[in-house]
Amino acid sequence: MKNIPRRFLKLTGITVTLAIIASGCGAVPGSSVKRIPAGYVGLKVELYGENRGVQNATISTGKVWYNGYTEEIVVFPDHVQYYILTASTEEGSPVDESISFGVGGTTVNADVSLSYFFNTQKIKDFYGKYLKDPEQFKATLVRSETRNCFNQSATGLKPEEIVGNKQAQLLKDVQTCLNNKFGAVGVTFDSVGFVSKPRFDESIEAQITARFQAEQQAVAAKAQLEVAEAESKRKIAEARGEAEASRIKASTVSPLTIRLRELELQEEMIKKWDGILPTYLGGTAPFPSFDPNAGHSLPSASTAKK
Repeated sequence: MKNIPRRFLKLTGITVTLAIIASGCGAVPGSSVKRIPAGYVGLKVELYGENRGVQNATISTGKVWYNGYTEEIVVFPDHVQYYILTASTEEGSPVDESISFGVGGTTVNADVSLSYFFNTQKIKDFYGKYLKDPEQFKATLVRSETRNCFNQSATGLKPEEIVGNKQAQLLKDVQTCLNNKFGAVGVTFDSVGFVSKPRFDESIEAQITARFQAEQQAVAAKAQLEVAEAESKRKIAEARGEAEASRIKASTVSPLTIRLRELELQEEMIKKWDGILPTYLGGTAPFPSFDPNAGHSLPSASTAKK
């Protein structure tokens, strides 16, 4: 064995020392660091060994050191997630993710909006069951189970009811269905809705449009009939009121009333009289009177004695 120069041994020793120091700082092969931002939590997963699987505790915001060869850090959001399943390639995913489901013997296609959140106390149960991170969950399970829930909830409905009076109940049933599937592992769906009007085949669309137009015309005709009936009732009420007033007025006429009216007319005639009595052959005419008894003279005394 040749003698090794002392200088070479010294340099080797320095190199080994630096490697040991670096190892103490974590800069060894497989050592990794992951930053968990605000609004998220981390879940450490052991990939190998006796402790293989999801660890019990979640990791809060901050930097996390882990062994990149044997461990994995899965990050979950601690806030509400919004997901739009739409046919448009300009919103949400660059591919068509709209939902198609059966209703009334035909197929309906719809753009659907979802909101949901993870219970951070149960994300270890979620990952232990599905082995998916949030993005994988959204891209696979959310869409497929949403479609399944629509097919299940729309059973027995008619196409026009999807866009009519049963739409709200359908969306509520789909939300309940999703929560029943994922609630046990800490995923809660907060809302389910249609982004736009559901799409049907052209023939079905035409039938729905014709039905709605007929319903609107029936509503308008009913309103016009109600207006006409109300107007007729008003006129009948007015006529009855006038007849009742006439009846009451006629029932109050008495001989005294007639006499009073005669005196009123005679008074008006006196006011208009110019003081000249009309004349006729044999003398002056008597003063005209409205008194029905004015033309009958009282019997003379000689006549009375007879």
